[in-house]
Amino acid sequence: MSGAEPRLEQVQRWMQSVIMHRGGVAEGVESPEAREHINLSLSELGRVILRSRALSSADRLEIYVNAYYARLMECLEEEFSVTRWTLGDDLFAAVTFGYLQSYPSRSYTLNQLGAHFPRYLAESRLHASEPPPQAGPTWGEFVIELATFERTLYEVYDGTGTEDQQGFDVAPLAAASEGDVRLIAAPCLRLLAFSHPVNDYWEGSGEGTTPEPCDPAPTWVAINRRDYVVERHALSQLEFELLREIAGGAPLSKAIPAALAAVPSAGDPLETNLAAWFSSWVARGFLVGVQPSA
Repeated sequence: MSGAEPRLEQVQRWMQSVIMHRGGVAEGVESPEAREHINLSLSELGRVILRSRALSSADRLEIYVNAYYARLMECLEEEFSVTRWTLGDDLFAAVTFGYLQSYPSRSYTLNQLGAHFPRYLAESRLHASEPPPQAGPTWGEFVIELATFERTLYEVYDGTGTEDQQGFDVAPLAAASEGDVRLIAAPCLRLLAFSHPVNDYWEGSGEGTTPEPCDPAPTWVAINRRDYVVERHALSQLEFELLREIAGGAPLSKAIPAALAAVPSAGDPLETNLAAWFSSWVARGFLVGVQPSA
């Protein structure tokens, strides 16, 4: 380090680069990102961070590094609380630390911190390294689905809701099913298909209970936000397929045949259930309007 004393802004940006570097203080101080702001080596650290009676300059800086990662891991514990409960504290801590090394925080907000966590589980399979004794062969996939479920809950909670939307008349919709009417799905509606009953598992988790084996069972779930509350609704496969077509922008004249084609074993319950489904979906906030064909 040479030249004039660094400005406060330089010190702040340098310290941020060091603290956020995944290699720790030693690598962080000498990283290109940190040296872009203050060009010094580890041996020169005392020129920016003074040592104390008990701690070296690097030790003092390490306190901030540890606090930074502890805060990030705490956020992940809150967002994926049932995944943590399922894996246990030690394994979850190891998994989240590995995640932060592979997907370091790049956003100004912590809301995006866990966005890639389910992907990391699928890529690393670290969570599957210590399956519980009673776990079945699909336990690793179940945990990935559980994390996906929890991330979706978080995104719906933090995203756009339907609090400013008004209801609309659904009575004519069933009769218009052969036309080009398009239903408008709520911006917060998420439709999820899983190979395991993650919704029921999540519902039954918490203090005073012990994680139990979760055998495969096809599950379809709608997640949305209504009156600032995130709601979860179990769906039949036919409901899921029809809602997915509607949310994708298909007119009813195409959405209904596509849903029936996707579930050929459904028989003919759709015609008798259509009016009730539309009414229920509007009441639950899944649908927020009608867009006639141009």
